[in-house]
Amino acid sequence: MNSNQFNKILVVKHGSLGDISFSILAMASIKQFFGNATIDLLTEEKYINFLSNSNYFSSIFKDNRKGIIDSIKVILKINQNKYDLIIDLQNSKRTNNYWLFLKLISKVKVNGSRSNCDIQYVIPPQGTESPQQGLYNQLKLIGVNKINQDVDWLSKNTTAINEDKIILMIPCVSKSGKDKQWSPDKFATLARSLEKKGYQICVVGQNSDKETVEIINNACQKVIDLTDKSPPEIIYSVAKKSNFVISNDTGPGHIAALSNSPILFLAKDNIISKSNLSEYKNGYTILSDTMDSISVKKVLDFLDDIKLTNK
Repeated sequence: MNSNQFNKILVVKHGSLGDISFSILAMASIKQFFGNATIDLLTEEKYINFLSNSNYFSSIFKDNRKGIIDSIKVILKINQNKYDLIIDLQNSKRTNNYWLFLKLISKVKVNGSRSNCDIQYVIPPQGTESPQQGLYNQLKLIGVNKINQDVDWLSKNTTAINEDKIILMIPCVSKSGKDKQWSPDKFATLARSLEKKGYQICVVGQNSDKETVEIINNACQKVIDLTDKSPPEIIYSVAKKSNFVISNDTGPGHIAALSNSPILFLAKDNIISKSNLSEYKNGYTILSDTMDSISVKKVLDFLDDIKLTNK
């Protein structure tokens, strides 16, 4: 396939912030390869403002993944727009059902990894490849062989943060991911130890994370607290100017990893985390069967061993 074969393309991506972060380079690569095409995006409403800043898409319309009536409206909207190609970066049961219904009223080609896709990538067993690599392999079937690493649209002005030796900490997780969270008390002890080494600690999180961040604030002399002031672009931009990042296996951590600054993930030792974290050349991991069994000393010793800090 060549870059001029399709004139009107729809990219589909829902999911968590982590899922979105896994797909950003794929989106950038689609835009670069199909530069002459009109490319639209179907995503959840909460990501529209964020992804509109990328300038990858001519227009973005929402799919909040509600009931069957809303799903039918989405399918009819897709059909009305007369796309030549749909690139399904979500590859869910829901989107697979979309394509089943769409086949009844349209001849559009669908690229994805589900059974109702015309240009289907057959995914290997779970854990064999990272989520990002799976999307890259899927895109090769439509001629996208070069991955665009330029995500500079994520950069925002952070001149207000002008300290040297910054460590960005991402101590919080979603409500559904509490089993993936390292103890806030251990983050606080780690922050205090690193502050004594001369580092400035910066913490990001949502308004619901204030209790966790307060524990770290109380342990340190001075923390750059960006709680409820850290959309993905700020997380990326602060990470980019940080000496390194320490994070749970969580969406904001994957956004920070796109900055190419060194990042240490603290995560559970399972096939999903190993797969999620395997893509980053700038990434390090400490894995354990339970998050509680990762000690502060182990983290400090690890940071010394990989020379991110000095003893």
